[in-house]
Amino acid sequence: MNTIKITTPLLLCLSTLLLCSFSSGLFPTILGYADEVILVFALLILTLNFFTSKKKSRFFFLLWIYLIYSLINSAASRFNPNLFYAFLQALIHMKLFVVAYVSVGLFLASKSGVKIVKNLYFTFIVLFALGIIANYIFGASWNNLLSSEPIQYRYGFIRPAGYFGHYAPNSYFFSIVLITLFMLSTKSLTIDKSVQIRKFYLLILIDFLAAYPLTVRKGLFMIIPYGLYILSLLNPTKRTVFSICASAFIAGFIFFISDSDIFLDTVSNINNFFTDDHAYIRGLIVYYGFSLFSEFFPLGVGNGLYGTYFSNMNLSVYDYVGLNVEALTSQTGALLGVYDSGISAFIAESGFIGLVLATLIIKEFFNYNKRNLDPYNYKVFKIITYFALILSITEPVWQNGFFTTFYTSSLLYIYTKNYRYKINGVWRKTNSMQVSPTLNQETKSAEAP
Repeated sequence: MNTIKITTPLLLCLSTLLLCSFSSGLFPTILGYADEVILVFALLILTLNFFTSKKKSRFFFLLWIYLIYSLINSAASRFNPNLFYAFLQALIHMKLFVVAYVSVGLFLASKSGVKIVKNLYFTFIVLFALGIIANYIFGASWNNLLSSEPIQYRYGFIRPAGYFGHYAPNSYFFSIVLITLFMLSTKSLTIDKSVQIRKFYLLILIDFLAAYPLTVRKGLFMIIPYGLYILSLLNPTKRTVFSICASAFIAGFIFFISDSDIFLDTVSNINNFFTDDHAYIRGLIVYYGFSLFSEFFPLGVGNGLYGTYFSNMNLSVYDYVGLNVEALTSQTGALLGVYDSGISAFIAESGFIGLVLATLIIKEFFNYNKRNLDPYNYKVFKIITYFALILSITEPVWQNGFFTTFYTSSLLYIYTKNYRYKINGVWRKTNSMQVSPTLNQETKSAEAP
C-alpha cells in the first residue's frame, strides 16, 4: 500500500469501524449498518490500491470476475431479480474475505499496527466478558434491555443476549478467540507437539462445557480444524496413533453425552438437513438450497433471491420450492429463519460457476496469508479460517457482520505474533524478507512488527 501514505490513520479508522460493528447489538439504531460501512471502506481501499500499485492484486481481479458474473447470472435468471440487489448480495457473500484481506494489508503497512490491534482485541474480550457477566447477574432483565426477541431457555440456561443482543454471536466470539489465545498465549517461544495434543483434548472439554451457558453448539466444530492441525504436526506413525486415540476419546465422549439434550438436539437438527419432511426452517433452507443448486446447474437462481437478506424483496423462489412464506414472515414483514443459512444459499444463488469463482477467491486469500505469515501462525490462521468454512455449511458466517468483525480482529492478532514461535525449536524453510507496504506484494517479515 505504498501509494497510500496514511496507512496508520486508515488502520485506526478500520479499528473504529470494527468497534462500531462489535457494539452494533448494544446500539442497533445508531450502529446497525456498521458492517456494511466496513465493507464499503474495505472495497474503496482495495480499489484504490489496485489502480495505484504497479503490481496488481489477483484477489481484486478474481473478486470483480465474480461480481460481473453475478450480474450476468442474475440477468439470465427466470425469477427476475433486481440487478442492483444482486450485485450488492454478491459483494456481501464475499464480505468476510474482502474485509479480512484489506485489514491485513493495512496492518502490514502501519508502523503502529501491533499496538492498535492488541488494544482493540483485548477491548473486545473485556466487553464480551462484561456482557456475559451482566447477563447472568440480571438474567431476563438484561435480555429485555438489549433484545426484542422473546426470552428463551435451553439446557436450563437463559439464552444470553450478552453484549451483542443475540445469543449466536456469543458462541462465534468465544470459539474464535478461545482457539486464537489457546495457540498464541504462551511464554515459551517453542511450540511443543505434546503440549498441543494435550491442549486438543482440553479444548474439547472447554468447548462442550461452554456450549451450555452460551446455549449454542457451534463452537464444537472447532474440534475439526484443530484436530487436522495436530495431524499436520505429526509424522505418519504418530499420526495413526493420535487418530486412533482421538477417535476413541471422542467416541467415548459422545457415548457419555448420548442421552443429553445437547446431543439429541444436534442429531435431530443434522438429520433435518437431508429431508423436507419437517418444519425446521434452517434444515429446509439447506435442503432446498442444494436442490436448487442441482436443478439450476451451473448458474443458480440469481443473487439476492434465496436464503439471503434481499430475498425479502422477491419471494418467487420460495414459492417455487413450495415454502410457506406467510408462516415465515414476521409482523414487520421480514422473513424469519431463512437467513440462517450459509453455503446452501450461496450455491443456490450463484450456482456451480459462482462456487468455482468463490473457491478461487478464497484460495488467493489463503495464498496471501501464507506469503505473509510464518509457518506456525499460518497454521493458526488456517484453523480459524477452516472453522469459518465449516460453519458456512449451515451458518451465514461469510455475510455476518459480527462474525466478520470477530474473525478479522483475531486474524490481525495472529499477525501481532508473527515470527515469534518455533515448532519444536526449529523454523520451517521460509523466505525472510521485509513486510510489503502493499496489499498484494508477495513478501514476508523475518521480525515481529
